[in-house]
Amino acid sequence: MNNSRTLFIIPHYNDTERLASFLPRLVDVLPEHFDILVSDDGSTRNEQEKLAMMCREMESRGDAPRLLPPLFTERNTGKGGAIQRGWNLAQADHGILAFADADGAVSADEIVRAEYAFRNDLSDAGLLLGSRVKMLGRTVTRSFKRHLSGRIFATLVSEICGVPVYDTQCGLKILRRHAWEAVSSRSRTVGFAFDVELLLLIIKLGEKVVEFPVDWQDIPGSKVSLFRDSWRMALEVVVIKNRIGP
Repeated sequence: MNNSRTLFIIPHYNDTERLASFLPRLVDVLPEHFDILVSDDGSTRNEQEKLAMMCREMESRGDAPRLLPPLFTERNTGKGGAIQRGWNLAQADHGILAFADADGAVSADEIVRAEYAFRNDLSDAGLLLGSRVKMLGRTVTRSFKRHLSGRIFATLVSEICGVPVYDTQCGLKILRRHAWEAVSSRSRTVGFAFDVELLLLIIKLGEKVVEFPVDWQDIPGSKVSLFRDSWRMALEVVVIKNRIGP
């Protein structure tokens, strides 16, 4: 197939300490058809230098998967902006696009399992949402506070958008390249509500969306306070819903 590769983006902002544990595991575990690209979102010069060195040191570990040189930008835009810039670099052989957060809360093994299912068993789906739901033998380890705040935000999204989705903010998404190309010009959200906008755009496109339960481990050091930021994100969701329409 001429579009058999997966372009896998890791949005990064001043997070080399956590990425230093996650990236080597990705390079060791992901199959050879993955291209890994760390999309930096205006980190400090020191952090960008650390990231560049980290990637250079791992380039010699083989070509399966391919670790691409990191993508840098001078201005901090937000997680969504970092993902968009990465996906917009997709080449002709990238039939599948994906991203996962740099903290490694969704492990490399779970990413492999989800991508395999999306590529094979869920070949009729346009978008896969990783979902932190305790079912089908999955393990979800996170604090009660984080669970509660996440449920509050998910409920707000469901009520505002009329979409019965359990978890929009799990840091793993996989979609078909053709779906992204169809909606990318309408994707304007560069912050953490990017996931919600992507979901609504793909639904509007008429593509099938599936939630895929994954193992998830709470990793300390998150820059997002869901209690503090959920209401701001909820307002952003209202704007997104009004812009995209029913």
